[in-house]
Amino acid sequence: MNLGAFQRQVHLRQLRLLVGIAEQGSLARAADALHITQPAATKTLRQLEEIIGSSLVERSAGGSVLTPLGQVLYERAQAIMTEIREAEEELGLWHAGGTGHVTLGAMPVSTPALVPKALLKLATAAPRVTVQVIEGSSNTLLERLAQGDLDLVVGRFWRGEDPSVITEALYESAFRLHVRATHPLSENKTLSLAEVCRYTWMMPTTGAHIRAALEDMFRALRLTPPPHQVESTSYQVIRHMMLNSDVISPLPVEAFLEDIEAGRMRYLPVDLPLRLPPISILRNSKRAPSPAVLTMMQQLRQAGTEMGIYH
Repeated sequence: MNLGAFQRQVHLRQLRLLVGIAEQGSLARAADALHITQPAATKTLRQLEEIIGSSLVERSAGGSVLTPLGQVLYERAQAIMTEIREAEEELGLWHAGGTGHVTLGAMPVSTPALVPKALLKLATAAPRVTVQVIEGSSNTLLERLAQGDLDLVVGRFWRGEDPSVITEALYESAFRLHVRATHPLSENKTLSLAEVCRYTWMMPTTGAHIRAALEDMFRALRLTPPPHQVESTSYQVIRHMMLNSDVISPLPVEAFLEDIEAGRMRYLPVDLPLRLPPISILRNSKRAPSPAVLTMMQQLRQAGTEMGIYH
């Protein structure tokens, strides 16, 4: 079989007929279901078999049964028909008023600013699209993306290239040391990392990628890691601890922008030489995005562009 000829010559009507024969159990019933004559169905099947170069259906008085090669093509054709049907439904809903649903997985790093900003944009651009936001670790979210439970995942991902995932970088997110406005170091114009390490920090949990990056940084600079009492990746816990104590927390620069702009928190003038992956959107390469998902991605891009000005 010539693969190039197969791609050029096979038509949806031929695949639709093969699916019909498999599901109806006979060519005659498949022809009735597709509202075509039996001679037309016979001709269509013969054309498909000529393209394939092999018989796809075994006929008998009791009906029609697919050959092994016919079964292989049927399973592919069935998947194609399902994709077309779902696309038709999604496009119909979209044209009816921009409706749809998106299930968005979000790592904690993306939830303080990026995701809320994108959701507000979506509410204006497509008010009838609903979104479910599911927060979790990168491993959990990537597993659910692979299983088809999530349409998109947004966050900072430390894995290498994966052919099953399409990755789109949004912006580089720098880390800064955050303190409350009344912290003893908050008025300093210059500070060294060694000076700051003498104070109590609030660290990411052991096992978190950013925790490992921080520990690598301390080793490379030959610094003793700062003392810490609490470990957390919960932004709610971190914020409460920071506003009510003198802990120092290494966080993405956009983590608590509202608190920074309102004067409740400040950045310490210390560079953190960390090598970090960008904030990115991930989607399953085996699933075509719906119009609603594409619209959500566009809002994330726009929000990401705005987030990039803070770095």
